[in-house]
Amino acid sequence: MAFDKTLNVQIFGVTNQAADLRARIRGNSTGNSANLDVNPLRGTLLWDQCLYVMHGVSIAGGATGGSWTVTVETDAVSGFTGLPIASVSGIGPNSPRTIVLTNLHNSPGSPLPTHVFADQTATGGGIWFSMWAIAKQYRGALGTPGQNTSERIIQGTMLRGASFTGGPFTDGRGMTEDATFTLGTSGSAIGLHRMRLWDRAFYWVQAGNSVAGTHNVDIITTVGGITFSIAGTTTGTAGVLDAANERLALPSNVGGQSPNPTGIIWTEVTAGGVSDARIIMMAKSGRGSMAKS
Repeated sequence: MAFDKTLNVQIFGVTNQAADLRARIRGNSTGNSANLDVNPLRGTLLWDQCLYVMHGVSIAGGATGGSWTVTVETDAVSGFTGLPIASVSGIGPNSPRTIVLTNLHNSPGSPLPTHVFADQTATGGGIWFSMWAIAKQYRGALGTPGQNTSERIIQGTMLRGASFTGGPFTDGRGMTEDATFTLGTSGSAIGLHRMRLWDRAFYWVQAGNSVAGTHNVDIITTVGGITFSIAGTTTGTAGVLDAANERLALPSNVGGQSPNPTGIIWTEVTAGGVSDARIIMMAKSGRGSMAKS
């Protein structure tokens, strides 16, 4: 018997799926039809350690088989759906039978996964695979007030790029230029200021229904008076956010942990604006302990 309290479970499976499919995580499944199985990772909003592995990967059609991207997503962040967690792209006839998904937040942890999206990026044969997860979690120290949950987890919207009472925007155009938003004034820290270092933190950007140009986002903090990026879309000079309703994970620059953020930098890489964009977060932490000298 294992000593650790770890889940090692199948969370999803498809058999000869020949078109795009977004379906809820439902446990020990071999086909792609809905059933009454429950999500085996239910019970916590945030897993401190979690990895996803596809097994039995196969594409019909041999050398003429298609190409697929498979993404694990969450609908568990209050008010949002389809936020990406982990993904693998370019799955084809020559792919290995077992594939480890890339954590899109560059983190050892994961928000509660609720759906798997299998996206056929090039036509061809159907896909077979089973999805497995290995995960464990610990109790956090601080929670979000008013979320009607006993979970000690912070979650919510840090910034909304739209006009509303008390918001930083005076009209509905949203993000139309380079800007730095200070949490606590033009953006919300949602309680992240209550702890200097969070064990796990996840950040996303979601575009509204109108996007022009290309854009980058960085979550920033300071140490020793110097500002640096905790997490962001920045990949050199290219703008990453460029499509209406796009949802992007902001990869961590510090391995999935997070100092308390102090601001958000929005960079307009090529000319244009993004209406009603959101910066979203989820985080959990213990208090830590100090060794006695």
